[in-house]
Amino acid sequence: MLNKCVINFSKFSPLAIVFLTTLFVLLGSVPSVYLVTKLYGVAYENIHLVLSVVLPMLLTPPVILMFIKLSKHLKNFQDELEIEIEKNKKKDLMLFEQARFVLMGEMLANISHQWKQPLNTIALSIVNTKFLDPQNREGFEKNFDVMEKHISYLASTIDDFMSFFNKENSTQVRTLQSILKEVRTIIDMEISAKNISLEIEIEKEKGEILLASSISQVLLNLLNNAKDAFDDNMTDKKISLKFIAKEDSLEIACCDNGRGMSAQIKDKIFDPYFTTKDKTQGTGIGLYMSKQIVQKIFAGKITCELEPVCFYIKMPYTDKCLLQEGTK
Repeated sequence: MLNKCVINFSKFSPLAIVFLTTLFVLLGSVPSVYLVTKLYGVAYENIHLVLSVVLPMLLTPPVILMFIKLSKHLKNFQDELEIEIEKNKKKDLMLFEQARFVLMGEMLANISHQWKQPLNTIALSIVNTKFLDPQNREGFEKNFDVMEKHISYLASTIDDFMSFFNKENSTQVRTLQSILKEVRTIIDMEISAKNISLEIEIEKEKGEILLASSISQVLLNLLNNAKDAFDDNMTDKKISLKFIAKEDSLEIACCDNGRGMSAQIKDKIFDPYFTTKDKTQGTGIGLYMSKQIVQKIFAGKITCELEPVCFYIKMPYTDKCLLQEGTK
């Protein structure tokens, strides 16, 4: 409404606005004063006529001029606010892209680890096949089965990576199991290499959980942070990821028994570019982007608690977070 008023006023000069408004006030004040005097049984005298004319002429112009200045000020403020909102949108987009590129670098390193063993196995099968007796059909079939199995694994792995980095898939709603399969494909090898146990629990007695694919980036950020919370000399390293389907919302808890976190940095961990890691290991945008995704895409909330370090996410059921009742 205010925006419409500002636009309408901008079509006229301030002098025209003051003149027309004063004229309307005068045309309304004279009969109004007359009716009020009659209503209360007071004699209508010249003083009433003078006041009904003089006061509007004295008070209306400055009030209208003040309103015009205020309207212009509000219009300028609105324009500046829209500019800042647009800047923040671009900033968030840049941070989102930066976070994806950081993850991409980590994922490419994971791909190299995951592909070494299957490629070595395929290479050995090829060499073994070369030295087989041409009549050894069983040996050929065995080697071909091994190669087919590992080639299928490589294809599946690259499909998971491509799915994760496909922007068009970020809002696509999928089953929680398919998202977790993608996440595990990406991070399992690195977690296993550090002798960390990853326990995933899903409580879904009420039905099947469906989520927008962008939750995978949140889960990867949380798991990466949990993974980095362990020192090499630690034993019995554990990360737990739990999903609980409540009546009105989905709750996610990601906890670890790593080195912990000080209370002083707890309130800063979701700030952009804040990190306790070395610059070569962290950019400080992972948790910030996770919070943005949870809030803006899932209309949810993410918090952190200490002793042990646990990240809690609560997301109401929306078109991006669904519970299909009756399916398990």
